[in-house]
Amino acid sequence: MKTRNLLCAACLIAALAAFYACSDDDNPTPPLSPKDWTIMEQASYGNIAEIEMGKVADSISATDSVKQFGQMMIADHTIAQKDLQGIANMFSVDIPQTPDSLHAAKKQQLMMMSGYTFDTAYINGQIKDHQATIALLEMAAISEQKALQDYANKYLPKVKMHLEHAQSIADNLKP
Repeated sequence: MKTRNLLCAACLIAALAAFYACSDDDNPTPPLSPKDWTIMEQASYGNIAEIEMGKVADSISATDSVKQFGQMMIADHTIAQKDLQGIANMFSVDIPQTPDSLHAAKKQQLMMMSGYTFDTAYINGQIKDHQATIALLEMAAISEQKALQDYANKYLPKVKMHLEHAQSIADNLKP
């Protein structure tokens, strides 16, 4: 019985030693700076806004290209938000899960529009929002946090493509 207790104690000590040997102290991650937190917060607001506005475009627009763009926003920004949530979880921080007040107000305005007025307001808003997101992701690309750099490098080309697509739709909208 004594041998068994000693063996259990030795195993416990070995397990604790292994746990501490594998701790993050050997490979520290820089703490999340206020700038990085702001980048994550704004990226989350942007993703959520694109998803919400995309749903509105999908339900209101009668223009196929605008509806398809809205559907693309839902799909692409849902994935981007999930990736961002993973980074937030890594740092044990909460990121927004609802649009900011400005985009919530824009959504309400868009929901009262229809036809060409809706399409142009939605697409012009998408152009502005994607320009802002590009600037935000360019800041994230030079963050000290590798996870934010990777996120920016993954999504920057896609957001630039979204901007080009929105500009092309805007150029082709007819009253």
